[in-house]
Amino acid sequence: MKSNILIVEDEPEIAKLIARRLNERFYKVFFAKNGKEALLMISKTQFDLVTVDIMLPFVDGFQVTKEIRKNSKNTLIIIVSALEMQKDKIKAYNLGADDYISKPFSPKELAVKIQTLLHRRFELQSNDILSVNNITCNLEQKVFYIYGIKLDFTPSEFIILHTLFQTPKKVFSRADLSQIIYDNDFGMIDSRGIDSHIYQIRKKLNEYNKKEIIKTVHGHGYKLDEI
Repeated sequence: MKSNILIVEDEPEIAKLIARRLNERFYKVFFAKNGKEALLMISKTQFDLVTVDIMLPFVDGFQVTKEIRKNSKNTLIIIVSALEMQKDKIKAYNLGADDYISKPFSPKELAVKIQTLLHRRFELQSNDILSVNNITCNLEQKVFYIYGIKLDFTPSEFIILHTLFQTPKKVFSRADLSQIIYDNDFGMIDSRGIDSHIYQIRKKLNEYNKKEIIKTVHGHGYKLDEI
């Protein structure tokens, strides 16, 4: 079955350069020449991967990226843009982009990235691995990665984050998390101890991603924010 690829680019020649490098046997390629057209297409079709320029007519690439990620956690997003400022790249990643390529770029390199990302996604779906907000949990290794960088969590911190990862947006009370840690033979931790663990987890995540991924639900507990 072919992978659906959407190229969101207002310069036709660039869009054609990208498409020419994609093997028609494996990919079905669609085009959107502006952000408004892209939003309409993603509302009707499920895409495996989308390449997005940032400086688009009507709706910019940041908003397109946000909407793609809002509607699909599985669609891969590659930003292809002339904007090279670090703040633009960080914003794109925080909105859910999987990769960022600066213009001018090599169409061959982009085609390889597309192939690699789709293959990696297949592997992730085929193994005991969870991925949310550019954070990947390898359950077999009991390790978290962010942007491919291994995060150093204590066993109790790992259990808490893994628990939140398993059911995103579900609220876990401090008592829930304390019981889960106890059930995994790491002792009894009170509410203050849970708060301390959450603080440390956030601190380690924030070294690489400034977005607040773990949300505090006042009066109830904590949850993982997917978006």
